[in-house]
Amino acid sequence: MSRINVETFSGTHYEIGVQQGQAVRALLHRTFAQAGNLVEVKSMKPRFVPMSLFLSLARRRATKQLHDAIVHYYPNQAARLTGIADGAGIDVSWLFFAQSMELLVTINSSIYHVPACTSFGCTPQRTRTQDTILAKNFDYPNHFFPLNLTCHVKPTGAYQTLGCTMAPLPGMLDGMNEHGLTVTQNLAYAIDEPTCFAPNSLALQEMLETCQTTDEAVQFITHTQRAGNHLLMIADVEDHIKTVEISHNYSAIRSPQNGQLINTNHYHTATMQQHEVPHDAVFTGDVAQEFRGIRVHESSEQRFQRAQELLTDIVVDDHVLATVLSDHGQNNMASNLTLCQHGDYLSTLRSGIFYPKRRQLKVLYGNPCQNTFSEFSFS
Repeated sequence: MSRINVETFSGTHYEIGVQQGQAVRALLHRTFAQAGNLVEVKSMKPRFVPMSLFLSLARRRATKQLHDAIVHYYPNQAARLTGIADGAGIDVSWLFFAQSMELLVTINSSIYHVPACTSFGCTPQRTRTQDTILAKNFDYPNHFFPLNLTCHVKPTGAYQTLGCTMAPLPGMLDGMNEHGLTVTQNLAYAIDEPTCFAPNSLALQEMLETCQTTDEAVQFITHTQRAGNHLLMIADVEDHIKTVEISHNYSAIRSPQNGQLINTNHYHTATMQQHEVPHDAVFTGDVAQEFRGIRVHESSEQRFQRAQELLTDIVVDDHVLATVLSDHGQNNMASNLTLCQHGDYLSTLRSGIFYPKRRQLKVLYGNPCQNTFSEFSFS
């Protein structure tokens, strides 16, 4: 795959949004024109309701549900969202609908999302360069691949950010800021209900725009209002690294063991396991057809164990990182149970390696076993 281009947006948050909307205008028009074909949308639509009517009602409901929370808690990101709509020339309700799709997998426990994402971090004692390194495989439904977006954002009066999101979203999924504060986000499975419907990606963007250290970021993310069940890995230039396990309403912190942290999609702290989907639960619903009957935590547990095996008692460098991200298990049989995921519905759509002290990240789109990294930095 050819080199990734990083999009640069600067100015007020609204101006940044306009620039983002202009950059992805054709893509968003094409995406929303085909929204009715998405299996996730079809799975939500009542059988006898026409798709056009369902989409109209879903956009209206998403706007009503998300608008006030986003504007109240994240006014800067609300301005960017409005700018994206204006820059792309689309009704803003489509973007609230896209945000609601981000939330679908974290507020609907009757249709469990499929296994997604592996992150790991190594402290200086475990790396050849003696600095903290984070790495991430972003696993998601294959039809969302065109929405991959890597951007360098320079907001007026806030810290610059560099990282990865998806074209309709104003928020960050994985990235860092100009001070080296870095975050990766993995989906988790919790059962508590949200009281605020502002997506966690907006909280992460706000966190990177306002915090410099891991401690500040942990304080921010555990006290802000947001919706989402996730495992966040956060690191800074002082080599402080933590995992923050969060649900809509609860949180707990995990520290490195033997110089490493690994996040897949299940909680490890006793506090958060109290709010987690039971470990004998299986996938249900139309979205998860190829996973039906498989335990919700099966892939997560296998990927966690495999990452532990590969990272135990070794010194980590770029070659090791790429090898782990590309791993297909002991039998070299790629599937949705392996670190590098290959499936008919879901695969690894993006990989990233993050160097907080260098303010540098490496990104590739697609499976890491088949593609090469592009390198970006603030310098």
